[in-house]
Amino acid sequence: PGFEREINRHRNHSIHRPNNKHTQDTIDTGSTSNILYHFSSNGAGGLVLTGPTKVYVIFYGTWTSTQINPTLVFISNIGSTSWYNIEKTYYSQATSTSSQLPISGPLTLGGAWTLSYIFGTSIQGTNIPDALKSYITSGALPNDPHGLYLWLTSPDVIEKSPMGGQFKSDYCGYHVNFMIGNTPYFYGFIGNPGKTSGTGCDPSWINSNVSPNGDIGVDAMVSCIGHEIVEAVSDALGDAWFDSDGEENADKW
Repeated sequence: PGFEREINRHRNHSIHRPNNKHTQDTIDTGSTSNILYHFSSNGAGGLVLTGPTKVYVIFYGTWTSTQINPTLVFISNIGSTSWYNIEKTYYSQATSTSSQLPISGPLTLGGAWTLSYIFGTSIQGTNIPDALKSYITSGALPNDPHGLYLWLTSPDVIEKSPMGGQFKSDYCGYHVNFMIGNTPYFYGFIGNPGKTSGTGCDPSWINSNVSPNGDIGVDAMVSCIGHEIVEAVSDALGDAWFDSDGEENADKW
């Protein structure tokens, strides 16, 4: 089994813009120490995706058009928002004496696909990166080592990450990388927590009835999607922008 269909380009509508009090990728509150740019022991600067970055979206499980459309509208528009302009204040350097190269983008939607339950309703360990690697090498997904692949799951799916932990009980989303040969590729996971999961990944403890797009689980995801995108771009390999506790930029916004 494989991709059921590629989702056609959609018309832009109004966007629910992220704000400072959005869903965190971890349920804990962020630290207060400053984020700094880091260099490795050999003097090389951490990896930042400074140039054009396309986002490729995989909708895993059961999704309706009313859930897919606002998600894609958000991703299509986030790169042109004043909120994302904060991201453009981050930069990379080849070495500590090199010129600073700021994030310039653009950030755009590269494509979207729906995917059947190839792992059922339980995704374990390296299922996601293994599947992405297979789809990229077979040509089912674009081969883009400068892009970001987002794997989004419907509310009936349980996910346990390759780093350990489980969606909702330990995190709301994450970004990480996998290798094809000697080349790193970047992906993020964000799950739909449902309407009233009560885990901190949705706002049901404050409001379980109303959300901007009429779907509390999807709107919670959209907030976390913005969070993971800016972290993946500014700290693609986890070696660039972070603080003394390992917190990245969106953990503080």
